[in-house]
Amino acid sequence: MKKGLVWVLCMLMLTMLMTGNAAASGTDEDAGWDELLERAEQGDPEAQEEVGDCYYYGKDVEPDPAKAFEWYTKSAEQGYARGQCMLGWCYDEGIGVEPDPAKAFEWYMKSAEQGEKTAQYNVGCCYDEGTGVEQDPEKAFEWYMKSAEQGDVDAQYCVGRCYYHGEGVEQDLAKAFEWYMKSAEQGHAAGQYDLGLCYQLGEGVEQDDAKAFEWYMKSAEQGSADGQDSVG
Repeated sequence: MKKGLVWVLCMLMLTMLMTGNAAASGTDEDAGWDELLERAEQGDPEAQEEVGDCYYYGKDVEPDPAKAFEWYTKSAEQGYARGQCMLGWCYDEGIGVEPDPAKAFEWYMKSAEQGEKTAQYNVGCCYDEGTGVEQDPEKAFEWYMKSAEQGDVDAQYCVGRCYYHGEGVEQDLAKAFEWYMKSAEQGHAAGQYDLGLCYQLGEGVEQDDAKAFEWYMKSAEQGSADGQDSVG
């Protein structure tokens, strides 16, 4: 499972729910769905991807993974980057289609090459784990970095991890600290824990028990077992 995409999907679901709650009436919602579907049927790739989202989450329609896959495919085949990323997700997780790691990687890559940051993160995961493609730590780091530089929080954490352990790049504890900090400030629980560890051990930064505790606590408050163990 690609964590970056899970984050995006959760945020998308929240946005959909808020939008639905703000609708003036069921009639307005129906009109919105009809208009969206009409645009999709006329070949608008962005609308096709949004229709896929509606079928995936069951917004305005009954959830239907097969139809979600169908509409994501229409969008992806027109070159729409987010549609390509979501089609990769379907192949990755078996949503409306049999799981196929190689096809998941193929569609993630098409999207990533257009600059879609979640897809770039997922390509990094594929290279990192050897899923759908031969394992390659250096390429994993390359794609994590592309995504991290666009602000993807999971990618930022992975870049920090790569620098910390010297995976796919020369070990550099100062850079590991820098990227852990970026992810931690965006609320990444594991990043917060590892940032606390850097402060506790004085790795990449001057040793500071108070700051270590502060970041362990932030991680613990998000439910991190490591963070909770560290604050007792």
